[in-house]
Amino acid sequence: MNSDNEDNEFDNACALSEKSFLESINEEERERNDMIEAIAASLGKTPDQLTAREMLTLTLNPPRKRAFFDNSAESSRKRSYNTLPIRYWDGVVKLTHVSGFVGTQFIRFQDISTLRKALVTAFVCSMEWIEEQFPSSINMCIVLHGRPAIRSQIGPNRLLIQPPMLDDTYGVFHPKLMLLFRDESLRVVIGSANMERYDYEDIENVVFIQDFPKLSKKLKAVSELPTFAKDLCDFLDRVRVPASVKEAFLDYDFSKAKAHIVASVSGTFEGNNYNKYGHTRLAKIVKDIGASDPDRLPMVEMQTSSLGSLNTSYLHELYASFCGLDQFVDGVRPSNRNKELPPISIVYPSRNTVDSSRLGPSGASTICLNTDTWNKSTFPKQIMCDAISYRDGTLMHSKYIIATLPHGKPERTQKNKVDGWIYCGSHNATVSAWGKTSFNKISKRPRIRMSNWELGVVFPINESTDIVAPYIRPPPKYRAGQNAWTQSM
Repeated sequence: MNSDNEDNEFDNACALSEKSFLESINEEERERNDMIEAIAASLGKTPDQLTAREMLTLTLNPPRKRAFFDNSAESSRKRSYNTLPIRYWDGVVKLTHVSGFVGTQFIRFQDISTLRKALVTAFVCSMEWIEEQFPSSINMCIVLHGRPAIRSQIGPNRLLIQPPMLDDTYGVFHPKLMLLFRDESLRVVIGSANMERYDYEDIENVVFIQDFPKLSKKLKAVSELPTFAKDLCDFLDRVRVPASVKEAFLDYDFSKAKAHIVASVSGTFEGNNYNKYGHTRLAKIVKDIGASDPDRLPMVEMQTSSLGSLNTSYLHELYASFCGLDQFVDGVRPSNRNKELPPISIVYPSRNTVDSSRLGPSGASTICLNTDTWNKSTFPKQIMCDAISYRDGTLMHSKYIIATLPHGKPERTQKNKVDGWIYCGSHNATVSAWGKTSFNKISKRPRIRMSNWELGVVFPINESTDIVAPYIRPPPKYRAGQNAWTQSM
């Protein structure tokens, strides 16, 4: 009798195993078919028109199993958060996934977000999408733009914060930060993507990701943290998040942090705080990483999804910080502010690029330049370059700066092997984002004022740096008579 039961159990197990195997094969076949359709769509073809070379993409980039999702009918909220994902212990810059394109350099939101508790910040957010990504059992602090400043418990495990602004009219809370706490590590994600499906599926964004392991022994105070973590803590203090978020940093090892934090905080700063935020903070970082050299001034590509009222004077102010130079000498600005434009290329889409994109003009609502601003005689049209994605027809919401130093004399190159720096984050090419400096004649100290909150990272370029840019380089200059994509605002 026992033998018969064992035989039956064995037969049932075999049948279940075979059923599971067949279901797995069917799922892989469906994913393969989905991939074929996506590749064909990206090339403007039907699946049966794909060439053998194009089909090779499937061999090189086979569909991956959905490791972080529960495939049951329980709803997409029930993620499998115990699956071990890839860890980026040395830090990495990734382009976000766009529907219809495949590649190991692209990252999906679900590849980022396995966790136990989280803090997320954004300018705009789809709460419905957040609830799809993060189970309600996970403690979350959500920081968004809005007026007035508030701190509200919107659910058992959901705290909503709207930080204070400089005034009641101007400026936005614009940083894109995720702190994803796991049992054994903390993931920091800083980039340009808002917390909504559109930013992670339809348009191109850039994110910096680094994982930090848990310490064997907790630190005693924030003062013991490395600079990267202390700068994040300062930002969190300004945002007024719960103290428990900052205290959680004491559990993690930030000693191998790859990047330097550059934040903008809505307000006016001078004295000890003058170099803490905005483009003056960037200038300090450029100095600290050894990329400030008066004999080797950088060529700068500044890719942006929104443009403000730029002019020659402000571009020189920015460029001084891009070079790691002081804005004032004995209380006076350098005299070159009203001369020729500095060597900056503004990378922003032309109207032609938007019109011919996969989404068309209706998909460019978050790409902003006021038509009246573009038509000003002082607007620097001669430095405009077209933002053309490597992913054909894709619009970009990224904000990316590449500053490259020319090769100097051999002895200088040997002494200083830094070849420039890269920025990625939320700062657009606007005065509101980076701030504007002035000299306080009463206190006789420089100051910087910015309307926006922003967040980004900077890291040095050297010979081994693999520059991951979202746009075609070198970016082509606008043709004669070509117009930027603008909106009447």
